[in-house]
Amino acid sequence: MASLSRKAALLIIANAAKYAVGFVLPMIVVRFLTRSEYGTYQQLSLVATFATGVMVLGLPTSIYYFYHRASVGSGRATLIAQTQIMLLISGGAASLAITLAAPLLAVWMHNPELRGLLPWYSLYIGLFIGGEHFLHVMISQNRYGLAVGLELAETVVRVAALVAVLVLGGSLLGIVLALAGYAAVRLIVRSYWIWRGQDSVANASWAQRSAAAQLAYGLPLAATVCIAVVGGLLDRAIVAVVFNPAAYAVYSVGALEVPLDSILQASVLNVLRASLPPLVSEGRIDEVIRVWRDAVRKLALIVVPSFVFLALFAERFITTLFTDSYADSVAVFRIYVMLIPLHMLVVSVIPQVYGRTRLNLYVVASAMATNVVLSFVLLRFMGILGPATALVCSQYLSALLYFIVTVRLLRTRPRRLLPIPALARTALASLLAVGPALFAAHLIAHRLISLTAAGAIFAAGYLLAAYLLGVFRETEIQAARAWLRRLTPG
Repeated sequence: MASLSRKAALLIIANAAKYAVGFVLPMIVVRFLTRSEYGTYQQLSLVATFATGVMVLGLPTSIYYFYHRASVGSGRATLIAQTQIMLLISGGAASLAITLAAPLLAVWMHNPELRGLLPWYSLYIGLFIGGEHFLHVMISQNRYGLAVGLELAETVVRVAALVAVLVLGGSLLGIVLALAGYAAVRLIVRSYWIWRGQDSVANASWAQRSAAAQLAYGLPLAATVCIAVVGGLLDRAIVAVVFNPAAYAVYSVGALEVPLDSILQASVLNVLRASLPPLVSEGRIDEVIRVWRDAVRKLALIVVPSFVFLALFAERFITTLFTDSYADSVAVFRIYVMLIPLHMLVVSVIPQVYGRTRLNLYVVASAMATNVVLSFVLLRFMGILGPATALVCSQYLSALLYFIVTVRLLRTRPRRLLPIPALARTALASLLAVGPALFAAHLIAHRLISLTAAGAIFAAGYLLAAYLLGVFRETEIQAARAWLRRLTPG
């Protein structure tokens, strides 16, 4: 597990940088755009998130399953080549569909400006989809360093392009064109690296193509992702359609998901998808359970204290980072914070490593149906807060169903999967750190300094309490020291 932890740590570093930018960038953008313009910017992002999630067709994730089953050399090269070809076709189809649907989307979202922006923005979406398999290929090839390096470089280029447009007084169209240029460069660079090494797509063989088998595995995942994306974006879509762009801007700020799932959970899931299939094939189910349980325990070390801190400092967090103009967003944010505890679970991975991707589809479809019904019911009784509440309820239902499926596939008991004593100690350490953080926050008048000081004191208090309560294992303490020595060689 130590090697798996190191691999996950590399991906976490890359994702932390990438999603920290995605987390901070809106705080910069809101200071350059009016509320209506920011609402339009978020509506564009809504379209991109939906289109990308659906049109990758589950193909990037399928690489984890097929890579080690393909023959070394031409077999793997063929898998990579056919994946990129299918993604390029899918990206082109997505771009065309968005362009044709631009007038209708502009009417649905009560925003005429989208009619002119979406055709250009569709170029960004199509090019982005065309290169989405790169990270999964690098992980399957055990080229974690290269994957992390290019992800970090891409993040720097994207931020530099957007900030330059904003500082120079560029319009929303300028932002869209900058994103399209970034996606083009990203696709070219990623394609270049896929042409290198023993799995170079230059060695692909038409005779070894297996597109039908890959699609048979990937399409249920694509349907799952489609439903999950619709379910995850349903609340935003309802607000975007029912309310005006300014109201949507307020909602989108509150619907700020702290990206622990993208930074931590997604990194761990990618490593598990690549590492667990061989264990399942060998019948080493006890080792699968141990790895799964340990992954949950380690994720909880960060997820649980993050939840406690943000639940207590929600108002100060939103108004400090987004100004008092978005004070109405706090109520939405408090609801979204309830999603954070789910980020320590890796429940969706087991059906995939067993090749039972239809189970993922059934679980997500059940949660989606619940979300749709609750969203419209709660919209009537709770107004703009209703869709957010429905999302949280459906996500907890999804986690419960996935957990039941995981227990049955592994033929084990729930308490054997969940490290309850370790989770309890982690929660206690988080609660013990609350008092000093609140005290420090009340002593300092300046909001940014107050929030920063409270966060630093909470983190220090949590680490101390966790150490005294035995939350950290000796191997983890040694690993932390090793990483600190790497980051601060002096």
